[in-house]
Amino acid sequence: MIQLNRSMMERYEIPDHRPERIRALIFGADRLMLGGAARLLDTAGMGAACITRDAEMLRAQDGMFTLIVRGEDSEGKKIDEERVVQSILRAVNPETEFDNFLALAQEKIEFIVCHEAADDVEIALLARFLFECKNRLPVVLCLSEHPRAEAGAFREAVVLVAKGWGDCGWIDALDVRALLCDCLSAPLTDSERARAREKMNYRDEFIAWAEPYAAFAVENGAPEALQAACTPDFAKAVELKARVFDAAVFLCAAAGYLCGLDSFAQVLKDEQLRAWIGRAFYDELMPRLGEGRENAIISTFERLENPLNHMPLLIVGRDLLGNFGRTILPAVRSYADENFEAPPHLSLALSAAIMLYAGVRRNDAGVYAVARELLL
Repeated sequence: MIQLNRSMMERYEIPDHRPERIRALIFGADRLMLGGAARLLDTAGMGAACITRDAEMLRAQDGMFTLIVRGEDSEGKKIDEERVVQSILRAVNPETEFDNFLALAQEKIEFIVCHEAADDVEIALLARFLFECKNRLPVVLCLSEHPRAEAGAFREAVVLVAKGWGDCGWIDALDVRALLCDCLSAPLTDSERARAREKMNYRDEFIAWAEPYAAFAVENGAPEALQAACTPDFAKAVELKARVFDAAVFLCAAAGYLCGLDSFAQVLKDEQLRAWIGRAFYDELMPRLGEGRENAIISTFERLENPLNHMPLLIVGRDLLGNFGRTILPAVRSYADENFEAPPHLSLALSAAIMLYAGVRRNDAGVYAVARELLL
């Protein structure tokens, strides 16, 4: 089976919208960077270089990859289509191609996208790259699905590394902003990947699914090149996501998984769980959700029930304890202040999350995962 690359685009009737030059840098080729940052750049018509250990695999595909976009649009129309993302113009492995990595500083990079949870190596690489660009610093966007005003902490981590190199007067001009990515995406399962390859009749090592809904917002305003593709009101976007979407994920994920279910659709089809989640929203969350809550709740559950995607509980709900502090704890405190007792449904959801994390064990592959059989 032929591999996705530029030479087969005309034969497969894939529209060519490849940008002309590199204007951005993204660190990583995981689900969030490809399904989020690369998708955003593709929408904005901007080219990027991807800094990743998977550079060789990306180069074999000329930087392109396929998103299977499935779900419903705002008018209820079903969408099921393959979109070939073409924003990545170059892929560089910093471990084996360090000089090529530094040479990108000559490309007049306008902004850089890094993951909020970047490890020490990525932060050191970012600091080194910024040192090369110190006379014309690009904006650094700290990408997250759950911005927690940590752009400042991310900046301090970069500064701490850079200060060890002597002249650091340039650091004062370093501009780091939070970038909210509100879009569900994940790699396909093995069986889904096999079916997708058969349907498309080409091989793609980075193929993933994504929902049609995709919203991006940048703290203190998006760089000019991204303004048309981003939501202008960062605070409102963060508040809406925290108030409704993250609360729904928290209620569904742990309790559903402990009941032996795997996806949000399965949870919301279970009459007992659906009734419990409904009571949590209407009795304990609704009075604290503010204006527009009904439409926001309906939209949220339509996304989670997406019948065209398998929405895995532990992939979408990967940050439950972080969600608790941001979205559930304020409602718990408010309810307790008014009723002199803890809210029963939200308390049960927290108990489920604690039980879930108590069952985490290292599997045969050396990766930490939930050992559900210990909990059922």
